Amino acid sequence: MIALLTTLVGIGLLITGQSGKSLAGVDPTMLRAMSVAIFTLGLWITGVVPEFFTSLLFLFLSALLVIAPPEIVFSGYYSSALWLIFGGLVIGHTVTQCGLGDRLVNRLALHSAPGYLGALTTIALAGLLLSFIVPTAIGRVVLMAPIAVHLAKRLGFEAGSNGQAGLVLTAGMSTSLPAFTILPSNVPNLVMSGSAEGLYGVSFSYSDYFLLNFPVLGLFSFVTTIALNWLFFRETPRQIPTATDAEPLTPSQIKLAVVLALTVLLWITDAWHGIAPAWVAMGAALFCSLPGVGVIPVADLPQKINIAPIFFVSGVIGFGVVASYTGISGWVGDYLVTLFQQANLTSNAAIFAALTFIGSLVAIGTTVPTAPGVMTPLAGQLAAATGWPVESVLLAQVPTWVLVPLPYLVPPLLLTLSIGRIPSAQAVRLLLSYFAIGIVIFAPLHFAWAQWLGFFS
Repeated sequence: MIALLTTLVGIGLLITGQSGKSLAGVDPTMLRAMSVAIFTLGLWITGVVPEFFTSLLFLFLSALLVIAPPEIVFSGYYSSALWLIFGGLVIGHTVTQCGLGDRLVNRLALHSAPGYLGALTTIALAGLLLSFIVPTAIGRVVLMAPIAVHLAKRLGFEAGSNGQAGLVLTAGMSTSLPAFTILPSNVPNLVMSGSAEGLYGVSFSYSDYFLLNFPVLGLFSFVTTIALNWLFFRETPRQIPTATDAEPLTPSQIKLAVVLALTVLLWITDAWHGIAPAWVAMGAALFCSLPGVGVIPVADLPQKINIAPIFFVSGVIGFGVVASYTGISGWVGDYLVTLFQQANLTSNAAIFAALTFIGSLVAIGTTVPTAPGVMTPLAGQLAAATGWPVESVLLAQVPTWVLVPLPYLVPPLLLTLSIGRIPSAQAVRLLLSYFAIGIVIFAPLHFAWAQWLGFFS
């Protein structure tokens, strides 16, 4: 019903835009862009068709209707994030093919606490620890999601089972959502901090950012991820991992272990050597498939690598860029600022709630990676409207990244669904519950903690 409703709304806006008429002060060009955006969001949210197919539809319709120039519509293919995904997919395939994944999972299974809750906790801890080491969520997901799939198999969960879904979703959520509270660990954090320094001369230190956001939002995200996945997907493991005599590493496994170690080392030290994580992952992937030297046959690249996530994420990235280019992002932001000013809020708690509401709407309309590009330029206007310092207005964005209601908002979560072949409907139910708990309980706690530290006032 949601997909049908958004499709009908999209058709109505398209007809109006094509006729050259304006609607509520919105010009015909933006109406056509809105029609495609609403149609796309409806399909992404509901998952009535595969997500990658929705992305292709978005790209096709945007180009066909000349919503934006081709270099804008297909900008996702220029993004380094897309090639990071490519590298990650090849690395994940290589880990599976050479058997190193099974060895890692056996170690992980033997050292985890017993039962399904123990397995979830082990996966979540590994994902959180990686957030302090690997500087990109997609890089962490491509390491953790295949391990979660293997661990599910090791525990006797079949593909498509609830047990497997919970483990894989835990891997995706624990590697991406708490990391929004660790400054260098996710792209939106860096976009916001870099833009804030350029626009307002405001800079954030690692320790201050961490102290403000991690104790409530980060820990909430970690604990709630485990609890909700246990509540929604718990199953009794059908197999109990037992210690076995480890066979010696094969030459291929040794070679891959060295490649993975060097890859993670280069990811950790990217600020020193200046090589972007995407090119590190791509280089590792190409080495793994290099004829005569690599670990897998080069024929695996065109024949066995699932490229659906590449189409999917390219659409998500293109969606955000098109929304910005066509003025949708700015129009939504300006409209929300006007509403904010008209509300004439005086309570700090009410101002924080309003900023969270605005940030969440912008994120839903543009996706989390794009949201800082919309909200950060508006921070000056919002600061003037609220009386808060610009720094506090900027930091009020962070809860809207951590507390996400839908998987399409965070590309690493989408990649997780693709790797685990998990229907988006399962993730939507889980994340809506996560969002509701976060908004009702932990957003107010975060506000109280921030006020105690001297922020949001």
